[in-house]
Amino acid sequence: MTEHDAWSTVRVAMPQIGTDEASLTAATEQLEGLAALLASHDDVGGVETRDPTCIAEGPDFVRVERPELIAYTTPACRAAIETAARELAVTLGLEVLVDAEDHHGDDWRDAWKRYYRSLYFRAGASAFMVRPSWIPREADDPSCELILDPGRAFGTGLHESTRLCLQALVEVADAASEATRPRRVIDLGCGSGILGLAALRIWPELESLCLADHDQEAVDTTGENAEANGISIGEGSPRLELRQLSLGPDPINPALEPAALVFANIRPSVLIPAAATITSAVTPGGVLILSGILEEEGDEVLAAYTQIGLLLRGRPREADWCALVLERPRAGSAAR
Repeated sequence: MTEHDAWSTVRVAMPQIGTDEASLTAATEQLEGLAALLASHDDVGGVETRDPTCIAEGPDFVRVERPELIAYTTPACRAAIETAARELAVTLGLEVLVDAEDHHGDDWRDAWKRYYRSLYFRAGASAFMVRPSWIPREADDPSCELILDPGRAFGTGLHESTRLCLQALVEVADAASEATRPRRVIDLGCGSGILGLAALRIWPELESLCLADHDQEAVDTTGENAEANGISIGEGSPRLELRQLSLGPDPINPALEPAALVFANIRPSVLIPAAATITSAVTPGGVLILSGILEEEGDEVLAAYTQIGLLLRGRPREADWCALVLERPRAGSAAR
């Protein structure tokens, strides 16, 4: 067995948390914050978060009852990553259990892939799919697809909030005419870039696409995912813009050029105070798709946007999550 046949996993779990919805949601968010920090470590080859909503197939799949994090590294770096995970957990005020295991051969190298599958979204005559690169296309798969592997940033389509956005996107596309289809799209809090890149796959004639996140790691990963799908950054048409920015109650500097379709798959703690800033990024007559919202939080988020004039066009739900499909009315128009 050579050195290259061995590698290690460092597991971070929170066994003391409850299994009620609120506890699981809070723990998932906390672990995702820890994962983002751990993923930037030079000796980490990848980070995977698992929660009870993970979808997987295969006889060896074991569904987790509580969220956990798996970091992939080498045996030589395992101790350093264990230490880093514990120290980061202390910094974030998290009570965690950290353990590690060495593995040999290629079987474990690919074992995490069983947690992923192709995802399909359909509305009327429109169809779109997201698939990992290791899953081959089937004969009846939609021709419109995005290839996306899990990586350093979040957003592989497995979470309900992302799936709600993608389904809403397909429905908007199915309802759009040549005259009403967007020419520019903005993806705020882009993570892996899945939503903005999906829009570009559906509308390859887009004139411009802005993908923005407060985390530079997410911005970099979005660029890598674009290139992996044969999409060039900063060349030709459409004009692709990658930006690092933080949303807040004050206008973004420099201000975003508004778009006819804007995604913001972010938690309400950002969506609510940034309502005016996010709304300003939507052109009159344009559509805003908000997600990352628990159903119990939906009314509060909706109020923040309707009180500044946006109109609700849909509130799709999946499990405990919801999305808000909003329209910014044109000057002089009224709610329909």
